[in-house]
Amino acid sequence: MEMKVINIMAASLDGRIASHANESDAERKRHGFTNEADHEHMLRWLRQCDAVIVGGHSVNVSGGVMEVLNERGTFPTWIMLTNRGFESDQAVWGQPNTPKWLVSSEALSEERRGTAVKQVVYGDGQMVEETLEACRAAGFQQVLLFGGGMVNRSFYAASAVDELVLTVCPVAIGKTSGVPVVAPELPESVHFKLQSAEVEGDLVFIHYLVQR
Repeated sequence: MEMKVINIMAASLDGRIASHANESDAERKRHGFTNEADHEHMLRWLRQCDAVIVGGHSVNVSGGVMEVLNERGTFPTWIMLTNRGFESDQAVWGQPNTPKWLVSSEALSEERRGTAVKQVVYGDGQMVEETLEACRAAGFQQVLLFGGGMVNRSFYAASAVDELVLTVCPVAIGKTSGVPVVAPELPESVHFKLQSAEVEGDLVFIHYLVQR
């Protein structure tokens, strides 16, 4: 079975995934980005996946990873993109049952690697390719891409995303500090084909396939 990369995002009506780059989960909840229905939606996807790719900064401001057993009885690996690593007391090192990888452009010292079980060091411009190659080598079949906007841009620019699962939230951010689903600039537009749409309360869950 070929590995799939599925971008999972919750966005405002004006296409923002946060009101600012350091937004915490508590702030996201106040803004209307998440509620119990969206949380359960996220858990369903986590229970089906082998790994999650995400910016390390996003994990830190969210207070750590979401530690969830998947349907095979294992904890999905969280693959965090960072070029600086993390202090030993930072939030990314919480949830000790969850395996963690670091992806960086240079080898990190042991102090900045913390409890990461693997480090992927990529060459110039090869972040996406080498991250995905490491995932394939590990036997991962379903990988979730959690962003943020710059991480998403890299994977879309490399034509590495297969599906987009988008939660449309009933809020307009309307601020220049807002973080977009995909940060500028993409070399070319990405087109999608609607797979399904579901309404729950004020949220709309949309599942797209990326068109090649």
